[in-house]
Amino acid sequence: MPITPTSFDNIKVGYISETDGYIKDVSIADANAYAESNTDTEFIFIDGDEKVRFLTINEVNALTPKNLLRSDPCLTGDQPCGPPKLKFFGGGGVGATANPVVDSSGNLIAVDIVSGGFGYTSSPQVQVIDPCNNGSGAVLQTLIENGVVVQVIVRDSGQGYLPPPQTVPQYPAVLTLTGVTVTNPGFNHNCGVDQIEIIPSNGSVLSYNCDPFGKIRSVSVDKGGRFTELPQIRMNTVTGFNATFVPNFDIIRDPQPVEPVLTDVVQVYDLVGLNINGYVDGKPYYGNIYYVNGIRYAGTSANSGTNIVVYDTQLASVQKRQIEGEITASQREETETREDTIEAISSPSRGSYSTTPTSAPSTPSTSTPSTPTTPATGGGYSTPSTPATPAPSTPSTPSGGGGGGGYGGGY
Repeated sequence: MPITPTSFDNIKVGYISETDGYIKDVSIADANAYAESNTDTEFIFIDGDEKVRFLTINEVNALTPKNLLRSDPCLTGDQPCGPPKLKFFGGGGVGATANPVVDSSGNLIAVDIVSGGFGYTSSPQVQVIDPCNNGSGAVLQTLIENGVVVQVIVRDSGQGYLPPPQTVPQYPAVLTLTGVTVTNPGFNHNCGVDQIEIIPSNGSVLSYNCDPFGKIRSVSVDKGGRFTELPQIRMNTVTGFNATFVPNFDIIRDPQPVEPVLTDVVQVYDLVGLNINGYVDGKPYYGNIYYVNGIRYAGTSANSGTNIVVYDTQLASVQKRQIEGEITASQREETETREDTIEAISSPSRGSYSTTPTSAPSTPSTSTPSTPTTPATGGGYSTPSTPATPAPSTPSTPSGGGGGGGYGGGY
């Protein structure tokens, strides 16, 4: 039976309606009719590689049947085994994409949402696809707000999943424990006596509450630590049975502002094509950005106080970093020179004036001194029993560090 070739009739797009939500399977002709009265509409098209594209009406009209074909339809030979992929479906929306985080033991411990998609009227399902069937058992649950996927809860981490080759693009992230999902409340726990444990704790502190039958209702994270491996959460109990829990992590991409310990950082492999938002220190930056006077900074807002500039190009980030380093070194040298100069002025050991004179200089008398009948040897003053301080005059350059000479000379 011959394969029916693709045609323009097979090209379908969608759009988000404020009243009806996500409208899909719209022909090119119907898209043009809708765009006449809704000129700013952004149309949604899923190409042959199952990638979601957002198009103007002019870009919709430029589509051809070739856009419905895979870019590389003929994969021959053995394909390398790699990580699981996540596929969102159902829920009445489109466009949700995410990267899985797999630890060194093969557990799928978290999901980093790259795009929450649009138009979901109910929580979509997530299929974990392992191309070589090495891993299995992961179960994911999505949460939506205003038609967008905002969280993916890992209800079961599964086992046996593989990370992709090192050649696949990756970005650093920090996983912070922010919640715990009760997957089975158990029963007969001695509330207030039984202790909830997380192993390893990594500084995390948990608490819980339960009902009169000893079922665990919820778990609170009083203090969240950072993790790179799946921790074990359990009840330390003598009477209780079957309570099970899974951790929920908040994922911080490119944790530049956090200054994390190296052992806190996990590498997330970019399977869906995460956008590069710029460069920091010569490396691609995938994290959040905010603007101040047209300059991009790493972080979520000016209140985060990162002061880390995100540059447009890799070269600019390296050159600017070098310039900033040179300026810092120059400022440090200038500061040291200034401090050295101040010390030279204020320290008696470096030839300055003494800050504590032996006596305060006397104010010169305005009356005419009487002429002594017999001058004292060596000067115009009679020899005092206590050395007198000379009348102030323009000081000459001091030779040492003491106060002025006490006598007029002659010895």
